[in-house]
Amino acid sequence: MNLLVTGKGGKSGSWAMRGEQLGAAMGATVQANATTPGDLTIVVKRTPSAVVAALRGKRWVWDIVDAYPQPLSYQWTRDEAIGWVRGKIASLNPTAIIWPNRKMREDCDTGIPGIVLPHHHRIGIERNPIRETIKRVGYEGSPGYLGQWERVIRQECQRRGWEFVVNPERLADVDVVLALRDSGGYVARHWKSGVKLANAHASGTPFVGQAECGYTENATGAEYWAEDGHSLSIAFDWLKDQGGREAIADRFVQRAYPVERAARDLKEWLHDLG
Repeated sequence: MNLLVTGKGGKSGSWAMRGEQLGAAMGATVQANATTPGDLTIVVKRTPSAVVAALRGKRWVWDIVDAYPQPLSYQWTRDEAIGWVRGKIASLNPTAIIWPNRKMREDCDTGIPGIVLPHHHRIGIERNPIRETIKRVGYEGSPGYLGQWERVIRQECQRRGWEFVVNPERLADVDVVLALRDSGGYVARHWKSGVKLANAHASGTPFVGQAECGYTENATGAEYWAEDGHSLSIAFDWLKDQGGREAIADRFVQRAYPVERAARDLKEWLHDLG
């Protein structure tokens, strides 16, 4: 079967991971804005009109990861968000859907075939050595999403003599990884894929984040959840224990979800899809 992976392309992390990396791992042809369909085509994230027009009457699968408009969707209510997704599915009429987490499928499923496929972790991620003491805390992503969290994080780190690093070169260079955002509404809390936790699992780096569905659905039970400054402070205090952090790292690495496993899971489902 000639499998094609396409979409808008560009520099987004979703396209790089779910398009280029996952497509390559499946042995698919990967081409942004492709207008010549494969025997089966996967469209990742956004759905360019020329691509969708070329797929009319063909078999294709929509990977709906981060497909909603951002940041506009962060202001939507639950009903508005579900209405947008179901409306897009009805108008685009894909053969099947790849969902980023179970909650989005539960909210938006229209009855067509689908699979829940979590984000795989970053390729080539290095194992965290777990140092004797915590010295630095790291956050990956746009600092603009931290909002008021940044002040709280810096205060808590300063009280303990820790360094706060935004976009560290490697997760292995920090002792705790944070996944916190100041906004996002229903969409971010319930439908984001949870890639920050996937990367923490692969590196074995202890994780503190908000209890978003993308995280809780794939949690090992060794993650720490923080919704305000008080709970962040408690999580930091718990993580001071060296033995506890080593146990967290071991559990995390066992749960790691590499691109090869994601490709195998998706290929098996596509085979069953027929």
